[in-house]
Amino acid sequence: MDAAYASAGLHPRVAFEASDPRMLARLAARGLGLAFLPASSARAHGGGLHVITVSDPQMHGRLALTWREAPVSPAARALIAHARASLGEPR
Repeated sequence: MDAAYASAGLHPRVAFEASDPRMLARLAARGLGLAFLPASSARAHGGGLHVITVSDPQMHGRLALTWREAPVSPAARALIAHARASLGEPR
């Protein structure tokens, strides 16, 4: 986002940041700034948000699946196996 703002000649004033999409949506809905979220997160929040689709091939995100090292349930093992098969191992 910093590079996108800089290339547009914009210099946002950041007072605070959050990483939880639900919290970002709530803050934006209360008028405390804007949030860059997946469209599904914005729709899930319900009313109070105006959504503008941003499409730029230079912008991308990363999603990580994490779990504790302790033994996990059979369902968690199945999810991990499916994610590894579908998405591949991290590079």
